[in-house]
Amino acid sequence: MIKIYLLGVFLITLFTSCTKEGIKVDPDNLLIGIWNYSDYKDDVSIFIRSQEFTDNHCYKFNPGGTLIERKNSGWCGTPPISYADYQGTWEILHDTLMLINVGYWDGLISYKLDIESVSSDSLKVITLQ
Repeated sequence: MIKIYLLGVFLITLFTSCTKEGIKVDPDNLLIGIWNYSDYKDDVSIFIRSQEFTDNHCYKFNPGGTLIERKNSGWCGTPPISYADYQGTWEILHDTLMLINVGYWDGLISYKLDIESVSSDSLKVITLQ
């Protein structure tokens, strides 16, 4: 009886310790988190929420208005492309318009993103200069 009990405890411990944590979503601000580029359709860039960056264009929006943008690390966009992470800031100007100030391989850049939609798993934006 004790062996069955110990086996049961072992199996429960094994299965509960191996579960993968889901992506945490801030219900008060769906923008907060990591977004990896997924697609481009009708002038809209589509990003999907993730737990970590991929080797592609990505954003990590932090609370308090800071961000990390992963993008080309040099002027050449011909594959193979090397990526780097650049520190920056973000702020909502009004409604769906966001201002991004961020480093890039040649200095600093400012641009605006018009948020078409944001949900717990998808971010759709149009880049404005």
